[in-house]
Amino acid sequence: MPTPFSECRQEIQTLSRALVKLERSGSLLEIPPLPGREWYELLTRKLLPQLVGEPFIVAAVTGGTNIGKSVIFNHIAKADASATSPLASMTRHPVCLVPAGFQESHDLSEIFPGFVLEEWTDPAAALRDTPEHYLYWRHCERLPENLLVLDTPDIDSDAPINWQRADYVRHAADVLIVVLTQQKYNDAAVKRFFRKAAQEDKSILVVFNQLQLPEDEPYWPRWLETFCSETGIHPHLVYVAPHDRAAAEGNRLQFYQRSRTPCEPAAGTEADPATASAIPVDNTPRDLAVDLSELHFSEIKMQTLKGSLRNIVSVDTGVPGYLAEIRHRSSSFQTACTQLTVSDLVRLDDWPVPPQSPLVAKVRQQWHEEYRTGITKKIHATYGTVGAVVLTPFRWVHQQFATPSASPQQKYQEQEWQVLQRGIEALYDELERLSQLGNELLKPRLDRLLAGQSRAELFDRLKQAHEGWSVDEDIADTVRSNLQNFEHDQPTLHGMLRRVDLATAIARPVVSVGLLVAGGVGVEHVADVITQNLVVHLIGDTAGGVAATAAGEGVIEKGAPLANLLTWFRQLQAAFVQRRAERLATFIERHAMGSLMQELQQGAALPQSEEYRLVRESLDRLTVQLERR
Repeated sequence: MPTPFSECRQEIQTLSRALVKLERSGSLLEIPPLPGREWYELLTRKLLPQLVGEPFIVAAVTGGTNIGKSVIFNHIAKADASATSPLASMTRHPVCLVPAGFQESHDLSEIFPGFVLEEWTDPAAALRDTPEHYLYWRHCERLPENLLVLDTPDIDSDAPINWQRADYVRHAADVLIVVLTQQKYNDAAVKRFFRKAAQEDKSILVVFNQLQLPEDEPYWPRWLETFCSETGIHPHLVYVAPHDRAAAEGNRLQFYQRSRTPCEPAAGTEADPATASAIPVDNTPRDLAVDLSELHFSEIKMQTLKGSLRNIVSVDTGVPGYLAEIRHRSSSFQTACTQLTVSDLVRLDDWPVPPQSPLVAKVRQQWHEEYRTGITKKIHATYGTVGAVVLTPFRWVHQQFATPSASPQQKYQEQEWQVLQRGIEALYDELERLSQLGNELLKPRLDRLLAGQSRAELFDRLKQAHEGWSVDEDIADTVRSNLQNFEHDQPTLHGMLRRVDLATAIARPVVSVGLLVAGGVGVEHVADVITQNLVVHLIGDTAGGVAATAAGEGVIEKGAPLANLLTWFRQLQAAFVQRRAERLATFIERHAMGSLMQELQQGAALPQSEEYRLVRESLDRLTVQLERR
């Protein structure tokens, strides 16, 4: 049966992996990175390393400058494990006492990420002034097998690097041994550090050091009350220690346990030192190491983990806030993406009508290949071939004497180029307008885009690309794709055309013979004009000048097949224009917009991504686990 620790461990590992993937996918959103966020430091420096194996406790001796932290640390170790000095800000690197055999089942580098671990050999090593974050460790035979104790840098030092090291230790610690004095209990830097500890729900042991006893007995409770009320700390145990330098340096300092709710003077009255002897106290010396070893490890460990988990799932301070940042930033990308939609930026309302005769010819050819079978196909093929042979001399004469002119495809391409030029000019004008609107995402990107790609260069590249956009190939592809669905979409119309095609096949020999007997010239050509796919020719004649769009067409009444056929042909024209317009849009996105559109689309879609979903689901499961406990 899974334990609370194993459930938490599995879910925390899942959440960590999902967060790394989400941050990598969302890098283009330019959101501040995960490292440095308080909840992420708890995740990586506290939960991930310590949710492994059997629970153990990390207890850190913490406090301000020159208040005897190293003295108390040495008393717990019962040795000179850390250097002591009356000078301020001497401890620069943490020192850790490790129980014998602990490293056989645990990795210290995982418990204390961010530090360079080095085995302790010199008590003065922690005083070295280096930019690297060192953590010195040594074995201590007197510690229980599941307790680690640290001496830490001063949290009120004027060296910012000390604050960072102290924060690293706080993230890793389960229990903070808070050392206070009359001078330091109300220090702003000290209180700021311990407010964070209270938010993380750390277990706290308070040691009021350097007291004048018994004279200070009536006063330290008020100092402690001030400290607790301004930090949110609720001590688990409280000790007092006398101001005795000789005893401190000789590892003979006495510690006396006091009640967590000590006796205080009545409200509105001043403490009277003369009555100090009347306050009931227990002056039996306590061994801090023994008291630490008797702590309820599982209870304290779970309390610390719950505090860290609450911070991680908190809407205000944890992962939900990070997800909210992603959604907010992503919405900005969506707005920018909408503003830069190419179909809106490039308005080509006057796109030329597709060349009619090549389109009709391709429909006829495709119909012959796809739908003519058997005798119908054979008749049309035979008379088509005969007609072509008969007309050959007439075509030759026409070619010799006719004035050369551009083909419909060439004329269309020239008209289209004029439209493309106007479209690109309009695009650049719109991009310049958008760059002045103040969109924080678009402006720097558009400024770089407009500065780095001249219009002349883009026109040259578009001209070269446009010359390669074959009109004939696009007509063939458009007709092919539309006829594939024709039988399914227009079954009545399709059946009618099949019947008409069969009728013209039967009529072709009769018409041809009649014209031949009459002595007509070009009989096969005339027969072809009269009989070959009358409906297709009707389309070509009727659709002349019709705008290449099917938008806005009214509903065609049932039983009007020719009207349906005309509508279908206009849709065919619209599909051809759509194909050309999409090619232009692709060119603009690739050569004018670069990767901008792709980045904006990816940023806008991040809240719907798989990475985002995995983080959200893992967070929900952790919230449920926390509520159960």
